[in-house]
Amino acid sequence: MDKRMRLAFLALLVTLIIGTVGLILTEHVSLATAIYFTLETITTVGYGDVEVKSDAGHIFLVFLMVGGVGAMVNLTGIITAFLVEGQLAGAYWRRKMKKKIEKFQGHIIVCGGGRVGRHVLYSLQKEGASCIVIEQQEDLVNDLIEEGFLVIHSDATQDESLKRAGIDKAKGLITALPEDSLNVFVTLTAKGLNPGINVVARMDKLESEKKLLRAGADKVISTATIGGWRMAMAILKPKSVEFIETVIHGHNIEMQMEELRVDQGSCLVGQTLSSSGIKQQTGAMVLAILRNSEVINNPSAQEEIMSGDLLIVLGLREQLHRLEEVAANITSLQA
Repeated sequence: MDKRMRLAFLALLVTLIIGTVGLILTEHVSLATAIYFTLETITTVGYGDVEVKSDAGHIFLVFLMVGGVGAMVNLTGIITAFLVEGQLAGAYWRRKMKKKIEKFQGHIIVCGGGRVGRHVLYSLQKEGASCIVIEQQEDLVNDLIEEGFLVIHSDATQDESLKRAGIDKAKGLITALPEDSLNVFVTLTAKGLNPGINVVARMDKLESEKKLLRAGADKVISTATIGGWRMAMAILKPKSVEFIETVIHGHNIEMQMEELRVDQGSCLVGQTLSSSGIKQQTGAMVLAILRNSEVINNPSAQEEIMSGDLLIVLGLREQLHRLEEVAANITSLQA
């Protein structure tokens, strides 16, 4: 719409210039009179206070009336549609949203705000993560805006859409579009624009997993597979599934699972789980240790903590906060 309005204004300006020059040449009037007469004609006011004296002037005015009135009607129609359809407010909102996005750093881009994408956004919002969604369907865009999400109304497969979402500064991208081929394309595009970005892709067909991984996806998720597993476990092990859901999905506001990176210089480096006193002093429980590409599940008390380890811990909110403080300390926990 903005482009159409600019073109309509340009057409009106060109008509005004041509009309002014034409009247000066045919009627030999002053510049002010020519401008005044041209505006009278294209606005259909026609006060009748300017008299046309030559045949050339009459012929020229015929063309000016047709072209000028057409340009004016076109511009009026565009402005009316712009105001009536609320696009003025939309343009203001887009500018405001653009300014917010430009300030983002380390955010997550979600491609697709449909059934799956909507739940992804809810989970990210619950965790307090900064996120931007790219959605093409206008009805979904309006719903997401009403829910308070930052939305880019565009095609996620286009380079420009990802650039507008700040992909160069983003921490990760989740592509949850309804077709596997689109998710492959988004993954390829995202990795091309930011090779270091972490991409999680949705898949519907199992044969699409290899294609998504080849395209550069760091993790491929099958919603059907996960849903089927959860339904089966809900029948076979209902209490276990209920407990896991309270932790992973936040149904229990106190008990949480977190990831804690052990940086170089932390007091935990070089300590075993037993000597570190994590369990005794904070109450948090280390469920697993991720070391490079190795996953150490249910680590023993004698497992040594190394710099760069990622600890998967379970505990109450205050216990996890205490552990974060301890990990950042350069003194001994036991002290």
